[in-house]
Amino acid sequence: MPLSECSQCKIFIVDDDDQQANLMQAMAKTIELETNIFTSSIEFLSAPVTANDIVILDLQMPDKDGIEIMRELATQNIKPYFILVSGFDERVLHSAKQLAETKQLNVVSTLSKPFKAKEFIALLKQTHAECIESFSQQDNTPPDIESNPENATIEELKLALRKHQLEVYFQPQICINSSDLKGAEVLVRWQHPTRGLLLPEYFIPLAEKHQLMNLLTEEILMLAIKEYKKVLANNLDIKISINLSAQNISDLSMPEKLEALIKSNNIDPGSIVLEITESALMDKVSDSLDILNRLRMKGFALSIDDFGTGYSSLVKLYQAPFTELKIDRHFISRLATDPDASAIVRICILLAKELNLKTAAEGVDSQEIMDKLRTMGCHIAQGEFIAQPMLTDDFISWVNNR
Repeated sequence: MPLSECSQCKIFIVDDDDQQANLMQAMAKTIELETNIFTSSIEFLSAPVTANDIVILDLQMPDKDGIEIMRELATQNIKPYFILVSGFDERVLHSAKQLAETKQLNVVSTLSKPFKAKEFIALLKQTHAECIESFSQQDNTPPDIESNPENATIEELKLALRKHQLEVYFQPQICINSSDLKGAEVLVRWQHPTRGLLLPEYFIPLAEKHQLMNLLTEEILMLAIKEYKKVLANNLDIKISINLSAQNISDLSMPEKLEALIKSNNIDPGSIVLEITESALMDKVSDSLDILNRLRMKGFALSIDDFGTGYSSLVKLYQAPFTELKIDRHFISRLATDPDASAIVRICILLAKELNLKTAAEGVDSQEIMDKLRTMGCHIAQGEFIAQPMLTDDFISWVNNR
């Protein structure tokens, strides 16, 4: 069957330059793909575009520019595959792609004009194949309660804490140079009796909104220590990383509570790494520095999480007594394909080295990314390429079977 007969994936070319649009259409025909040309943004926005389609979008349109087009489609929850093109500035293309991602739009690639026919044809052919594959899988994909649960209520969450419905998972962290296991991040899941397994994004905001984070964190800490003791009992001498929220580091009694918990369980505080995001440090700086310094003096290690995504990264890094810098997955996942992301990761690692901090990378999903991190001098890697988060017994088995 000719590719042009795959009507479930339409291709739109949106470019006010007739000559350029016709050239792209001719290129598409060489691989038997039919296209629809629009030289007006207004007319294109009236077209029947769906999530199964491909839109080759010139950012510099005279009536509504490419940014406005993406914004309107996102508002209508229409999210096709985008290929962004522009002859203006590569940095604008790069930034437009980042903007699209914040709106959960799928930008497959960007192209600077003039581009080579071979490059365009290969990209369009690959994108079309992905589009067809995605379409064919839609009807065969079972509903996933984890990806689209109904909104849980605060009453359900309070009940979950009373009935201990939360579970902790361990995601391994390895030394990049030696591949030795160095630790694991503790991740929480809610095993809901009717909704199934819920990820943190479906209940952490609820806890934050209703000032329930301290109770939630206490439950997670107790669960984490309980499961960590099982790990230690299996002769696995590793550290574990536990996340703290903004509400936790405004609770001046947190250091003493945490110290009492680990002492009662005979745990070395040096084996606990507390991860704090940059955004959590934005409010009540005095209180947060008070708490972080006391935690360090009690022997806990501190990691600044999601580094590079906050508004005052360097100030927080300068003020607080961190021992580790954890580079955000937003940059790590793009390390192999985006020169700008690669530059940011390299600078973060150099900065950490100057400040005598360990560096950790989250979101490592390929050997290529591992190799680049090794070359850059990053210490610790965590991500799906290494292992998915696991329940305690599965984690212990994974370690023993490596």
